[in-house]
Amino acid sequence: MNNSCLSKRTKETIRKLIIMKTILKSTLLLLCSVGLFTACSDDNDSNPTLGQPTTFVLNTPAYASLPVNLATSTELPFTWSSPDYGFPVEAEFQLEASIDGNFTVSTEEAEADESVIPNYVILPASFTGGNGTIDAAKLAKAVNAMGNWESEDDIPESVTLTVRASATTKGASKIYSNTVNIQVVPTADIAPAFPEFIYEIGNESGWATAHALRSPNLDGIYTGFYWLDGGFKFKPNENDWNGDWGQDPNGTYGNLVVDGEEDCNDAGKSFPDQAQAAGFFQIKVDLNEMTWAITPITSISIIGGFNDWAGDVEMTYNKENGCWEVTTNEVSGEYKFRANHDWGINWGGTEAELTQDGANLNSDGGTHTYKLYLSYEGKHHVVIE
Repeated sequence: MNNSCLSKRTKETIRKLIIMKTILKSTLLLLCSVGLFTACSDDNDSNPTLGQPTTFVLNTPAYASLPVNLATSTELPFTWSSPDYGFPVEAEFQLEASIDGNFTVSTEEAEADESVIPNYVILPASFTGGNGTIDAAKLAKAVNAMGNWESEDDIPESVTLTVRASATTKGASKIYSNTVNIQVVPTADIAPAFPEFIYEIGNESGWATAHALRSPNLDGIYTGFYWLDGGFKFKPNENDWNGDWGQDPNGTYGNLVVDGEEDCNDAGKSFPDQAQAAGFFQIKVDLNEMTWAITPITSISIIGGFNDWAGDVEMTYNKENGCWEVTTNEVSGEYKFRANHDWGINWGGTEAELTQDGANLNSDGGTHTYKLYLSYEGKHHVVIE
């Protein structure tokens, strides 16, 4: 009787222990799960996902309703809100301005392709906060490029510009703000549009061959090196005489005019005492000032380390071949070419392209013939045989 009762009690105790063990396991599992979810949540908080916003707000400046005179202003301030990337990040902002509300051809693209006219400019300054400025002088230059006005008379009293901001940050695509309009007064300083080349033509070729003078900076200042013999003129086109320039017979010697002009350097015209005899010359034209000048090149020589940069190996002009030449074994190591035994006009760089004040050339020594061909910057070169 007692053994039977003890057996029942034992069974009941075992059953209760099993139930308690099961409850304990469930409780532990629940606690682990909560800890796991908490850990995941903490991990997400410490490693958030970068969002990709589509835009942000550029604020309309207080001066937007009043024309800003770019000639008397230094900068134009702007403010904007930070894009929502999901959490605070540092972004880089730039400002852009369009003259027609379109952002299709930038001034940078137009500089690379002269056949197109720009309609917007990306201002070079960048900012990391919520505000920035546009440099008034840079904007004025860009407005003139976008306006493409041919003269000061074509410049309007004011221009409406459409401004936007761009934002970039690592891991996200560039986005743009809304646009705001501002009014600006363009500057009247329009740089004339000068071609890269003009041409000399004259008695030295029987008025049959045009020789190119180049303006490397497109600033209206042209230079060339050629043989001259008597009178000559300049013209903007290689193959026709439209708009040619010559000496002003009623002005100072060296002044150019389009109408009523005489041949330059002509002893039989208005300035007989100024005319130069036949020879090789540096020819310069300044279309800003409408002037011309020629400098006689009486000698061209080679100078270098082989003579401690203290002496010259003289070259002779070969009129038939159009080059200065010399055969010599004196040249070795570093050297350059110079005119009139002076450093005011000198050439270095590479054999294929010699430039004013270019780097020293190098010779391996030995006997060589040096043939120096001069015409204009970008085409000067030497052939070594």
